[in-house]
Amino acid sequence: MRVCSRDTGKFSETTKRTDRLPSRPAAVYLYSRRRTQILWLDFDAKRYGRAAVEADMAAATSWLTQCGGAIIADRSTSGGGHLLCPLAIGTSASLDEMVPLVRLLAARLPTLDITPNTNAETGCMTPPGSPCREGGYRQLVGSLDDAIATLTTRSQPDLLPRLYMLLGALKSRGPSTPYAATPTAGSRADYLHGEGETQTIAAAYVRSDPLPADVEAYATRAVVTPARPTWQSNHEARMAVVTQAIARGHSLATLRDMISTGGPWEHGLGSAYRRYQHRAEDALARDIDKATSWLIDNVLKSSPPRHKNKYSPGGHRGYRGPQPLRAWLANAMAWADGEFTGKRYRWTVHAVLQTVAFHALVAGEQRSGVWLVGVGGRTLSLGAGLLSEDTMWRVLADLRERPGSPLILVRKHIATEPDVYALTTQNKIQTMAGRAERVRIEPVHDAWVVLGHHLRRIYELVAYHGMTRRADLYAAAALPRATADTMITDLRVAGLIAVTGRGTVAAGTHSLDDIANRHHLHETRQERLAKHREERAAWRTWLLERARQRDLTQIGGTPPPSLDAGQEVADDAEHAAWLESVMATGPPHYDPGADDLDAIELIAELLGGRIVAA
Repeated sequence: MRVCSRDTGKFSETTKRTDRLPSRPAAVYLYSRRRTQILWLDFDAKRYGRAAVEADMAAATSWLTQCGGAIIADRSTSGGGHLLCPLAIGTSASLDEMVPLVRLLAARLPTLDITPNTNAETGCMTPPGSPCREGGYRQLVGSLDDAIATLTTRSQPDLLPRLYMLLGALKSRGPSTPYAATPTAGSRADYLHGEGETQTIAAAYVRSDPLPADVEAYATRAVVTPARPTWQSNHEARMAVVTQAIARGHSLATLRDMISTGGPWEHGLGSAYRRYQHRAEDALARDIDKATSWLIDNVLKSSPPRHKNKYSPGGHRGYRGPQPLRAWLANAMAWADGEFTGKRYRWTVHAVLQTVAFHALVAGEQRSGVWLVGVGGRTLSLGAGLLSEDTMWRVLADLRERPGSPLILVRKHIATEPDVYALTTQNKIQTMAGRAERVRIEPVHDAWVVLGHHLRRIYELVAYHGMTRRADLYAAAALPRATADTMITDLRVAGLIAVTGRGTVAAGTHSLDDIANRHHLHETRQERLAKHREERAAWRTWLLERARQRDLTQIGGTPPPSLDAGQEVADDAEHAAWLESVMATGPPHYDPGADDLDAIELIAELLGGRIVAA
């Protein structure tokens, strides 16, 4: 086992394992020959605190028990905790099986430390009862008899496959659809997704259109418009904002961020709750519960789930798409801004992330609160402003290998099934307030393949989100002044942006559709679609031929010969006649020494060689 060093404070020393309680913090190895018989999860309170650890451990316990896992838990004096889930009797899991599993869990559980699980050589955990580095001992949750019983009976044999399926790494056996079926029962839970502060309306019922103008005015500036006669006081206006926000996918957690200091609704909806002072949190939670109940009883129960919208880029101003996806896209783009600072490559990454988010909405699904999307690179390229397929594949291959990436590959492609990615928020950007209101879940317009994707962010901030001051554009697009000014000049040349004054701009006289029409991009798209159809047909033909060859080999047959162009199989009768003619006299006489004599004669004739006696 490994023991904590008094000099370094780390488990860097080793000693023999004993049955006696060690005097120093001690840890046992997780892997033996790169295999383990236990799923051991470590939750650390250093970064997010004790409450976050408790929430993550509760969520993980729920998932594991739902999949047939048996759980042992302990707590440390620092506020952290462990979950021990012994695998079924006689089974074990390899490092290659455990690493993707714990990464999927870590994408959903911020306090989970997966470092020990990903190291087959030195990965170790302190068991219950061991001394803690902070003093005291790890305390077992529950009785010792219960823990012994858990280690004796252990988990169900199909724990890991079911857990993989729950987290999206395996396809479910039933038909998978991105939206839930129409609820038949009157249960409120049928219309909701998630639990606690992150609970939202189910994806099938989430609205994607912007807030009405009068609701937006109150949410941002606390303006009660006379056009709403039912708003007799701030109470009605406040509830209207909360109800409209819940209908668009907001939760208690996201609304709290919206009205917090620096949030986009701080001076509007936020001021309506600050009057409650220390009871503001309770008032917000109470209003959300009322709005959710009213929405379910009066709207959702009388309307079927929303069908997939036919999205096209452009259209109305403002944000577009459900709030959870917009929050993911805004965070992913902010991550890309930091990861690829000063590189033009980041604009390509932005386009890829946006088309992934769009296809998650129209063709993806949610599992355990995380969006999953499985769409081929060819289809994604059509939604990324006509980026090439090779570019799409290279960017995806790059992103999924980067630490902290918002995209995690959870299932590799098989035959005609594409790669499946999980849209995660591993590195949440702290300055995210308001960014989700400045992104749109829609395809990237084809015109950017002509203009350049690096100009898109500036244009959308002006045309869709109403920014006019250059200083605001520089900050929102995370660009230095000189670079942004050059981009604005390029957009002015294209007619997409016009200068309206000193330090201010506005939308120009031309549109993206005008540019696309001038360059006949609709023809380019049709050609790309035709090429994709041909490539898919060729791929399916190859797969069918491979399966046929494999079947013939398995049943003992001989696969037909692979013939070159123009080669024909000889007629059976002619082939038989040829065999009879060449075999009538038997094989020719063969003299073993004839080859040597022929070689000597050839050397003598051509090179003038002669035989010299040895």
